[in-house]
Amino acid sequence: MAEATWWRHLRGDPTRFLFDGEDPGVEWRALVELLGRGPDSPAVERARAAARESGPAAEILRQQGAMGLWGSPGGVGHRWGGSLWRFLAATWLGADPHDPRVERAASALLAVLSPSSGGFSPARDTQRSACLTAAVCAAMMRCGFGRHPRVQEAVAWLWAREGEGGWSCPDLRHLVGGECPHAAVWVLKTVVEAGDSDRRRLAPLAERATNWLESRGLLIEGPAPPGWRRFGYPCLGQSDLLEALATVARWQHQASPAVLQVLEVVLTRQDEGGHWRVERAAPLGEKVGAPSRWLTLQALVAVAACGESLGVKKEDRP
Repeated sequence: MAEATWWRHLRGDPTRFLFDGEDPGVEWRALVELLGRGPDSPAVERARAAARESGPAAEILRQQGAMGLWGSPGGVGHRWGGSLWRFLAATWLGADPHDPRVERAASALLAVLSPSSGGFSPARDTQRSACLTAAVCAAMMRCGFGRHPRVQEAVAWLWAREGEGGWSCPDLRHLVGGECPHAAVWVLKTVVEAGDSDRRRLAPLAERATNWLESRGLLIEGPAPPGWRRFGYPCLGQSDLLEALATVARWQHQASPAVLQVLEVVLTRQDEGGHWRVERAAPLGEKVGAPSRWLTLQALVAVAACGESLGVKKEDRP
């Protein structure tokens, strides 16, 4: 990515913050998502291995039980201490997918998550949820379990939902016009995190999610789920505007007017050092008001992908 694309939109140099050695999980994701390094790059391998020992993902994994779960199988969906949420948090906080503890957690969860077919539900005897199903599928894709029969079945369930439109959700707080923005983001992320052959096969699903988000201006205006326009990380049980923008940017580098409008808004939210701060408390996340490496990475992914289309000089940035 050309340096000009970066700096003319930023108020400072955030790369030192990302690569300061405090969180190797964010470092290896920045190398992959921002700098385009391959998974076999020595720098990626070093940072990914270091993420097994230090950082927030390593801390979560240290609390894992011998069978791969956190607590009893009956409490996997308990918010936010259950195994499902701990696994999702570790995944999105940069856990090494090849870490045996991650592999144990993924295998154990797929064996006990309810129901035993189709989409996933947050607890036994509750309705299947598109946003939860997609969130689980996205994490499983990143961790190398995309070809697991249970994941494939869940993806097929998502593909069959609601025809060509968005996805519904049993949580009424999520719905905008009867459809769940969180589900669209996580469906798209499922495809983004898939391997090359699966990504090609699932491309129509990604286009469907992208079109839904862009047709609604990524919900920068009008009705939106609670917390959508305030940034927090990791996104557990929901998503937000920044997560949506970064995921769309990772899928397609051709910026639509809706994406550019949201990117303009996101750029105004950086601080003087070119960092993005936590605006919304997130389970297992960072302190509200603190500069966030993960939010900064998400914003930079969008800037690197789409910033060239803005045509705005750094000195013109408010």
